[in-house]
Amino acid sequence: MMAMAMLGNPANAQQNKDKDGQPGGNREKMEAQRVAFITQQLNLTPEEAKVFWPVYNEYDAKRQALKKSFRESGYMHKEDLDKLTQKEAEQILDNQIIEAQKFLDLRKEYHGKFKAVLPAVKILKLYDSEREFQKMLMEKMHNSHGRPPAQKK
Repeated sequence: MMAMAMLGNPANAQQNKDKDGQPGGNREKMEAQRVAFITQQLNLTPEEAKVFWPVYNEYDAKRQALKKSFRESGYMHKEDLDKLTQKEAEQILDNQIIEAQKFLDLRKEYHGKFKAVLPAVKILKLYDSEREFQKMLMEKMHNSHGRPPAQKK
C-alpha cells in the first residue's frame, strides 16, 4: 500500500503524451512549477541551487525509473483483487515490500548526497515541500474534475 501511495495513479502516467509517446507540455509546465515551488520553499541561494539541482535531478530520474518499473511489474487495480489466487496475492504483497525497500534505499543514498550540498534544515524542507507539492497537484486535479477539495483531518 505504501509503495502504491508513493507512485500515484498509474492510469495518469499515460496522460499528457505527445505523438511520440513522450511527456507533453503539461508535464513540462508541472515540472517547472515543481522546481519553482521547491526553490522557493527551500529558499535556495544561487550557490546552493547550482549544486543542489543536479543531485536532485539525478535522484528524481532514478525515482521515476523505479516508479515506471513498479507500474510495469503488474500492479493491479482494486477491482481485480478478488480475481487473484492466494499465490498471486502473496507475490504482489512481496513485490510491494521489495519496491518499498528500493525506494527507501534510494532515499537513504541521496539523503547523504543532499547533506553534502544543503544544510539539514533545508533537506527537511525539501521532503516536506515534495509532499506539499504532491498535495497541491492532487487538490488541483480534484478541483479540475469538479470534485470538492480534500478535507483536512
